[in-house]
Amino acid sequence: MSVITVTKDELFEVIQYINLIRARFGTDNIWTVYPVLYSGFESIDLICSSNSVSHLESGQEVSFKFQRDGYEYVVKGEVADISTKSTSTVTIKFIEAIKYYNLRKHIRFEVELCSQIQGSSAKDGTASTNQYFEATILNLSMGGLMVATSADFASNDFIEVNVTFESGISFKTKAQILRKQSIQNERYFYGVKFIDTSKDDLVNLSEEITKLEKTYFNSLKIGKKSQSTFDTRFAIFSTDVDESYSIREALVKLGAENFDVLTNFKFYYRFISEEKPKFMILDLNSIDNEVEKVIENIGSDFPQLSTLLILPISYQQEDKFKHIISKLDVLFKPLIYNEFEDKIIKYL
Repeated sequence: MSVITVTKDELFEVIQYINLIRARFGTDNIWTVYPVLYSGFESIDLICSSNSVSHLESGQEVSFKFQRDGYEYVVKGEVADISTKSTSTVTIKFIEAIKYYNLRKHIRFEVELCSQIQGSSAKDGTASTNQYFEATILNLSMGGLMVATSADFASNDFIEVNVTFESGISFKTKAQILRKQSIQNERYFYGVKFIDTSKDDLVNLSEEITKLEKTYFNSLKIGKKSQSTFDTRFAIFSTDVDESYSIREALVKLGAENFDVLTNFKFYYRFISEEKPKFMILDLNSIDNEVEKVIENIGSDFPQLSTLLILPISYQQEDKFKHIISKLDVLFKPLIYNEFEDKIIKYL
């Protein structure tokens, strides 16, 4: 992952186009989405609910992030002003900013699960000790997790993780520690990635991740009950279900819920003929001659069907498939949720 320091001039230039950011205040672990009211050279004003500003105070540390041009920007700042007039707002003064290029592939869900971890002396999982340590999993994805425990390991150490979900399903895997952070009372946070997870355990984990996603999306729908919803029927053809998560999340937040996600492009004709979607999203990791042919066939077989093409940002400068890209509505990923919402709303 490439980390680049962002100057105030660059931050000012890109933040002018941002309508939504994700922020967390003080020691909060949760990133919350806030609309942007105004952004300037030194600060940004966010629209907040009266409840969300009640615990804030001037000088409090805050971090916020947004995406633009394939980068994720992370800004550290402090609360400069709080207004509780007709619309509650918070002014955040910028302190420093960085940007990342390679974003995490797998979405992570916040959880609080009891688990056990054990040190391993090698990547093959040979136990370095018979002792298991109690641990709490704080977030979870298909590729890794964050865990809090009293066990003292080093970065790059290998461990074994055991957890039983509320459903009774068990998950066990080897993992490698990528990040370590000391916290209070001689406890540590570890960010780990899974290694050599068995097929059965991957199936179990996928089932639980699907439940977490469903629960999260349902919470978004509840929050949308008093707002507009869209019944427009559409489809997402994706080469990677994990990567299409951000698309599905943004759609549900907009109130668009009438869609299907498909990974086998070979059945596009039958699906489109039977389901008759109004438009489709092609979420691709790459284009080759076979994919090019499918795109051309869809355009030929269903000329009335609107298509939004989503590609890695590397294709922005790619000449080989420009004749395909130039004919379609295109966004580049890592997805910028602000631009995606602005782009997708016209189809709904």
